[in-house]
Amino acid sequence: MSEELGLLNRISEELNKDLNPDRMLRRVLNLTVVHFDASTGSIMLFDEQHRVTAFILQQEDLSRARASRIVGTVLTEGFAGWMLKKQQGDIIHDTYQDDRWIVYDNQPYDVRSVIGMPLRRRQRLVGILTLVHDEAHHFKQNNLSLLNAIAGQAAIALENAYLFRQTEQERIKLSAIINGTQDAVLVISPKNELILLNPTAEELLKVNGYDWYNQPITSLTDNKELLKFLSPDAPSTGEVTLTDGRVMWASVTKTSAQDRVTVLRDISSYKELDRMKRRFVIAFTHDLRTPLATVKGYVDLLRMDGPVTELQEEDLVGISTATHAMKSLVEDLLELSRLEQLEHLTAEVIDMQDVIQSSLIYMRPAAKSKRIELIVGEIPTGLMVEGSNVLLTRAISNFLDNAIKYTPRGGQVRLQMNQTNDQANVSVTDNGPGISAKDLPRVFEKFFRTRAEVDESVPGTGLGLSIVKTIVEHHQGEVWVESKPNEGSTFTMSLPLVIE
Repeated sequence: MSEELGLLNRISEELNKDLNPDRMLRRVLNLTVVHFDASTGSIMLFDEQHRVTAFILQQEDLSRARASRIVGTVLTEGFAGWMLKKQQGDIIHDTYQDDRWIVYDNQPYDVRSVIGMPLRRRQRLVGILTLVHDEAHHFKQNNLSLLNAIAGQAAIALENAYLFRQTEQERIKLSAIINGTQDAVLVISPKNELILLNPTAEELLKVNGYDWYNQPITSLTDNKELLKFLSPDAPSTGEVTLTDGRVMWASVTKTSAQDRVTVLRDISSYKELDRMKRRFVIAFTHDLRTPLATVKGYVDLLRMDGPVTELQEEDLVGISTATHAMKSLVEDLLELSRLEQLEHLTAEVIDMQDVIQSSLIYMRPAAKSKRIELIVGEIPTGLMVEGSNVLLTRAISNFLDNAIKYTPRGGQVRLQMNQTNDQANVSVTDNGPGISAKDLPRVFEKFFRTRAEVDESVPGTGLGLSIVKTIVEHHQGEVWVESKPNEGSTFTMSLPLVIE
């Protein structure tokens, strides 16, 4: 018994020495052959379809082609094929008396007794271990239990080797992707220490050649914006401005081990493009103001110069309407550009009840002109937010204006406010045509108008909801819409409350 335990310990050591399956199994085979005083032995490995993926023969003077032919023969007609089919080990005490043993051409040694055992892992047969001897009745029945233990150890080690190889391949692939990307990738441990930087991140932090591994993040940078996205309570996304003026888009993800993965993408060129676009918009909208004012002035002069015919008056009304629409577009574009360039909001503590009342005063005449009932739900008092009264009034007014435009004459528009945790939620519901599911994600885009069948008859610039979104984001809030075709829409803004 002690000898058998010694063998199992030695085999266990050999299995743990090397995770290369071929070398590992060859050493195990050699030890097993010696212990059982066998002439030679072999190990065959299978995939899930019982196809041979590898074979190890202790006799190394066979050519690869000849060894392949032998393996194929014994799997289809011989003892190995029998073990594969029966899923169990056995002993052939005398090959001359057992037709499970196949003698192949030019076999260099005589085989009289054989012992074999399947290698199983997780109810699956992964291989077969076979030992042979040139004397009949060499192997004893009690040898099967020891060989079964060896086969079990080998199967576990084999699976571990394959898992390690697979993991290593994935690691190499992931490492190549991370090191090859132009984005900066940083991984920070729960102790706020750096455990991974790709080359782009090393260049960004200027730590090339510096031993940064396991160093605290505060020792590598004093950029407060960057440290915010490397800290334990980092926001999931946001912009970071570096000391050299570059602007990065940061995204933070936590792993199952609570490590934080921060990816920084350089968006400087996009930011510059956005600035150029805003400057262009401001320039051409300013330039449009003068010709629009001139057109409106000439329309007024034509009416003052003398009586005009009914047909001419219709033409002048059309010109005035188009001029007014262009003027509204110019004003909305200028306002949106100003809002987008606004870096710091002049904030004060505001009662949301006052904001809603101001918005209702502005929008009641428009609702009355379309005979739309403006229903106001219960408005809680004391919901205070920090921000701009003027901008928030404009945002809620735009919600109401949008609802009134798309609600049929004689319909209803409902405004209500409630509190959810530390947020004030203001909702405006109409009973208009609704919005399809595919268009919902684009509702707050500039110039996007979703309801083509009614948009032509509804005045507007397509910028009202974009202005709302920009204002709400300046107040660290969120906007969203819920809608179904022919069932109306509910637009909601959520703003953080001032908690005293």
